[in-house]
Formats: sequence, structure tokens, C-alpha cells
Amino acid sequence: MSDEHNLSAHTSTVTPERALSTVHGRISGLAAGLWLGAVAVGIVGFFFALRTDPQRAWMSVWSNFLFWTALAQAGVIFGAVLVIAKGHWGKPFRRVAEATGAFLPFSLLVFAGMYFGASYIFPWMKPGFEGHINRTWLTHDGVFVRNGILLAILFAMSWWFLRLSLRPDAPLIASKQTGWRKSLLEHIGRGWRGDEEEAERSRRALSWLAPVLIGLWVLVFSFLSFDLTMSLMPSFMSVIWGALYFVGGWLCLLALVAFLSHRYKEHYSLEDIWGKWEYHDLGKLMFAFVIFWSYLWFSQFLPIWYGNIGRETQFFELRTENGFGPFLWAQMALIFFIPFALLLWRRPKMRSRHLAIVGMVILVGFWLERWMQVVPSVWTGDGIPLGWPEIAITLGFLGLFGLSYSLYASLTAKIPVSEALIVGERSRGP
Repeated sequence: MSDEHNLSAHTSTVTPERALSTVHGRISGLAAGLWLGAVAVGIVGFFFALRTDPQRAWMSVWSNFLFWTALAQAGVIFGAVLVIAKGHWGKPFRRVAEATGAFLPFSLLVFAGMYFGASYIFPWMKPGFEGHINRTWLTHDGVFVRNGILLAILFAMSWWFLRLSLRPDAPLIASKQTGWRKSLLEHIGRGWRGDEEEAERSRRALSWLAPVLIGLWVLVFSFLSFDLTMSLMPSFMSVIWGALYFVGGWLCLLALVAFLSHRYKEHYSLEDIWGKWEYHDLGKLMFAFVIFWSYLWFSQFLPIWYGNIGRETQFFELRTENGFGPFLWAQMALIFFIPFALLLWRRPKMRSRHLAIVGMVILVGFWLERWMQVVPSVWTGDGIPLGWPEIAITLGFLGLFGLSYSLYASLTAKIPVSEALIVGERSRGP
């Protein structure tokens, strides 16, 4: 077999100078204006919708919280997975993925605000509700206190992980920064003990923190999906509901990395670092999880279909009636059918532009999937609630995510300067 078929990633060396050339140190005025403008549109749209149709306003907040939070947390998990799996191929993409974690504090604030809109979402909070639910578990305060504490612990550990990951780079990057960025990096690098010792200390700490973080991610996001979405259909139960949620967030992260790395590659001329073999590996991982998530979805659908039990079939009845059917088909086309066809062949996966397009398709599909998790279960009005209020509120979340991501990305290099996760060369494989 030729070398071309053996190589999974080339082994180019990233020098500190090369990595530091990707430190931007600021957000462009245009980007900052666009993100802040989108946030303003979202805030105005939310409060206007709150006056005219509060259920639509809170449904949109609910579905966007689920989408952006899962995406943001998965970026930190990407780094944790590299630690456990010794994923040398993913080293160059690590900073691009981890920057999504900057949204997590805003996510916690949004979750706290959702407390005040729960009565428009949870059917079991409505007067006269007689459905069968566990009243000990599902209470207004219980849902938000329980999940709020769990999210706060998970997010705190995620920021600790990001700090440990960034610390070996901090002093060197600080020399290229000014203002608050320089001060923050100097604080992260406080008590510096030398490059080799700091990298080794970070590796040791991350080696035990990574598996704890992944286990907590699975637990917390399962509880979150049970309480915020599965409880919207009283008496409905699914043992894989949590996996559908956090695996979907992981796939969204891979799609976003494909899109952003393509953009950065062109802007900073990083073809020697993010080459065809790196994108081939990323494309294979995207393809695998497109199939895995769809397998989970179908493994839920199939027993519901042949079991034909009323409390289970309500999930699909609500999503195929009252005009929601086309959106269910669109969701599956965007998440499975189109990405499967576009990622099936080997050579297209080696082109970053191709993967970036597929990534955008997947992200749109999952935004629709999160919307479909919430809206058909609770909507009681006429027509399909998908219009300007949903667009405005989604733009607000996009602006908040983009602003937080840009701030973190402007703080660091786009590729690691000193490798703190694992040692050794990137892998060779099929």
C-alpha cells in the first residue's frame, strides 16, 4: 500500500513563531458591530414577542438554549477526548474547538432567566393538569435548582480544563498581547516554573480531569434533556433521550470546527498545518457521528412504531400532524441524508471548503431538530410558530455566541504553541 493510503496526518512541526503569528489580539470593529447588533436584535425581538405572544418567545429561548449550550460544552469535551484517546490528529484543531467554552457563563445566565418562562413551556405546570408524572421529581423549583447546580459544577470544571490547557502557552502569548488580554494571560501563567515542567504538570492534571469531565457531561446533559424536553410530553419515556441530545451537540461541534478552521486556514495561510490529511480525519469523524446519531434516532423510532403504544407514539404524532411533518423530513435530510451523501467519498473529505459546507448543513439541521424537540410538544396556537420572533431571538443567541467566541479566540493562538494534552507525533493510520 502506498504512503498516500497510510498517512492519516502529516507531521509538520509547528514552531512558536508560526503559532504566535495567529494571535490577533483584538476583534475587528465590523465583527464586534455585527455581533452586538445581533444581540440587540435578539433582545428587542424577545421583549416584543413577550408582549404579543409570550409562549412563542419562551419556546424560541428554550430551543436556542438547548442548541447553543450543547455546542459550547462539546468544544471543551473535544479537548478532553483528545486527552483520553491520545488523539494526535486533533491537536491543530484544539484551540478552535475549545473557544466555544467561552459561551458557557452566558448559557448559565440564560438558564436562570428561563425560570420565569417555565409556566409557558411545561404542560405539568398548567392549572388542571392531570397527566401522570413524577411530582416529586418534576417541580418548578426542582428542575431549575437541580439543573442549575449541575450546570454550574460542569461549567466550572470546564473553565478549569480550559485554564490548564491554555497555561503552557500563556506567558509566550502574553508577550504578543496588550490590555486586559495581557493581564489575564499573565494571571493564568502566574508562578511559572519553566516550559517543560508546566507542560508536564498540565498533562498530569488533564489526564484525570478529562475523564471526570466527560462523565459529568454525559450525566448533566442527560438530566437536562430529561427535564427540559422529555418532560414536555408527560408519560413519554425514552432511555436514549439523553444520548440523542449530547451526541447531537458533539456532532454540531465537529461541524463548527470544519467551518471555522476553513475560514482561519485561508486567513492565516495555515495549509501546512491544517492539510488534507487533517481534514480527512475530521471528515471521517463527522461521517461516523452522522451515522451514529441517526442510528440512535432510528433505534428510538423503530420500537415506537412496531410497539404502537399510545404514550410513546405521541412523540411522532405531534411531529407529523398540524403542519410539522415537512419540518421533520427537513430535519432528517439536513442531519443525515445530505451529509451522508456528501461525506461518503474519500477525496471530498480532504477539502476544507467541502467540509465547511457540510458543517453548515448539519448546524442548520440541528437547530431545526432542537426547535422540533420543543415546539410541537407545547404549541397550542394556530399555524406554525416560525417567523420573525424566532429569527430575531436566534440572531440574538448567534450574536452572543459569536461575541464570546471571538473574545476567547482573540486571546489565544489559533493553534497550540506548547502541547499540554499529549506528547508524540500525530498518528499514521488508514
